[in-house]
Amino acid sequence: MPYATEEQSSETWLAEGNLCQSKICGPRTNGTVLEAMKGKLSQPSQRYRSEPFCVMDLGYVYNEYQRWTSRLPDVKPFYAVKCNPDTHVIKVLTALNSGFDCASQNEMELVMSQGVTPERIIFANPCKKISDLEYAQQFGVRKMTFDNEAELHKIRQQFPDAQLILRCLASDPSATYALGSKFGASSATSVKLLQCAKSLGLSVVGVSFHIGSNAKDPTAFDKAIRNSRGVFDAGLRIGHDMHLLDIGGGFSAYNFDAMASSIRRCIDKYFCGIDVEIVAEPGRYFAAGALTLACGIIGRRDAADNDEDKENRHMLYLNDGVYGTFICNIFEPGPEPKVLRASGDFYPLDSKDDCDKYTIWGPTCDGTDCVAQSVTLPKSLVIDDWLYFPDMGAYTTCLSTSFNGFHCDRETIYVSSDPAADIYLQPEC
Repeated sequence: MPYATEEQSSETWLAEGNLCQSKICGPRTNGTVLEAMKGKLSQPSQRYRSEPFCVMDLGYVYNEYQRWTSRLPDVKPFYAVKCNPDTHVIKVLTALNSGFDCASQNEMELVMSQGVTPERIIFANPCKKISDLEYAQQFGVRKMTFDNEAELHKIRQQFPDAQLILRCLASDPSATYALGSKFGASSATSVKLLQCAKSLGLSVVGVSFHIGSNAKDPTAFDKAIRNSRGVFDAGLRIGHDMHLLDIGGGFSAYNFDAMASSIRRCIDKYFCGIDVEIVAEPGRYFAAGALTLACGIIGRRDAADNDEDKENRHMLYLNDGVYGTFICNIFEPGPEPKVLRASGDFYPLDSKDDCDKYTIWGPTCDGTDCVAQSVTLPKSLVIDDWLYFPDMGAYTTCLSTSFNGFHCDRETIYVSSDPAADIYLQPEC
């Protein structure tokens, strides 16, 4: 598969048919996200304008890693692959010496295919398939979590020399997705599990927790880290070689500085004077802001001026919806759309344009396929105008379905907003 040369523009490269059959690969470019969208939409062929597409900024991933190491220099990130298993993101984080949080054989295979060694993987699924355990044993992925006695017996049978990390109960009630109802042992249960592991001849090396995805309260780490120290000490008393603390995920780029400050204080308070390796499992933090989604308007419906339902009088229909990249909108509000419009060249619409409220629908025939309601957008929008949505990199493309026959694969164009990350702009097919 050929790639764009220095003499070729992205538009020319794509127009000449250099496309993968399963997934379109973006050309290498060091331009901005907006420039990449303009270049894509300026192609004359309607074939390429019939589907939504994404722009991935690897410079964003690179910069957020630098920010992490600056704010939490003593906490090694293990990227949660489930958030966005994009191989280019994995390559960037691999080169930066990140670890990886994997929950299945497929995720372990994916990161190891990018050169990640088993030592840089945590099999962070407290309830694992036996076949996945066999794979971890075969390829030496020894670090793994557990939170129940049945799992201990399973591990003893399949992988007795694993390095176990006890998943403890923790919760931030303000998190978008709470995990405490599914995973995590209470303090009392944790002690019993440590004793059970010892009786089975298994090695527990640390403690982990997860306060919830997209956590909002920085102080939630205080209780979780304090409780972890109690379980940590119990493990030492029982005779385990406890040396690892995994503070889980829940990080967002928007409140990361406050989170990092709280975590540093808690670690200094509860884990001072003890030799401990500290890791975390960020996913959304690295991925969310890296991806921008562009969607075309495929339909518009307007009610009569005297319609009583003023709020839903104007409707737009996009070529992507909640069964596709917007599946996360079922659980949390999505980002506000912005507009690109064709008029010879492509440009953002002026903020002074006369606006109205819209309901935005996806392309399927399901009435629940509603992307957003009461969104303020220009009145003059027409079919073949485009909207774009920033901050769409977390739990979006990886959850898309092909319901109603609409493609779930998204073309991804890769750019770098930071010259330091240009080296990672090597597209794959």
